[in-house]
Amino acid sequence: MKISRNKDKNIGRVLFIVEGEKTEFWLLRRIFKDILDYQYEYKKRMGQYRKVNEKEKITSSVCVVNAQSSAITSLDDSNEYLNQLFAELIEVHNFPVDRAAIYYLFDRDGGSNKNSKFILDLIDRLGNATDNGEYRQGLLLLSYPAVESFVASNFISGSYMLQFEYGHQLKHHLHAQTINQSRISEETLQKAVEELVTAIEHFGFGPYDVSSFHRLVFEYQEQQYQTSSTYSVLSLLAIVLLDLGIFEVVDE
Repeated sequence: MKISRNKDKNIGRVLFIVEGEKTEFWLLRRIFKDILDYQYEYKKRMGQYRKVNEKEKITSSVCVVNAQSSAITSLDDSNEYLNQLFAELIEVHNFPVDRAAIYYLFDRDGGSNKNSKFILDLIDRLGNATDNGEYRQGLLLLSYPAVESFVASNFISGSYMLQFEYGHQLKHHLHAQTINQSRISEETLQKAVEELVTAIEHFGFGPYDVSSFHRLVFEYQEQQYQTSSTYSVLSLLAIVLLDLGIFEVVDE
């Protein structure tokens, strides 16, 4: 297996809806603005809409906004918050949500988002970043037990073999290993993609196919939690880098 980087990839418009107000914004800004040099737009729950790294005649940009709350139930179709947010992005900020690839980034640990049936329903409905038929567009990406699993995959070989119940335990582990997210680079992003693809194959979810393995990952993690009260360290955030064609899996 080889991971290849597509330089200067036109990714179009990309929208992230995230639960947290700190780490997710920092990571996505680091990836898409600092490293990949795309225009970056963002709006936190109580903040103003801002653009950085603005480009003339842009064809690619990334926008990051908060969900209504950190509870994954805020993504329910009956919740009007997202519909109102999408309307604001289109009408006020000229961000074409209807033509964007949309990703929902949430954590799954022992202390949050415990409604397994609801999450499974969301996984089935939010299965494609651009087209979900009659349902709202977007791809749900979970991090077990926290988005810091993505940080781990940038630096730790076999990071998916680590197990923790809570996100704060993983954070303590990264701190003890002196792993700092500010050191994420283009090279470590490629490693994170390699770690994800290797994990998918290791756990028997693969070969990699974004349309088929997400439910398998969730069911595996839930079963493991029932027996050991831990989750394998795995963030599906790296899927975005493959889904947008920034990196690709090449057969050797």
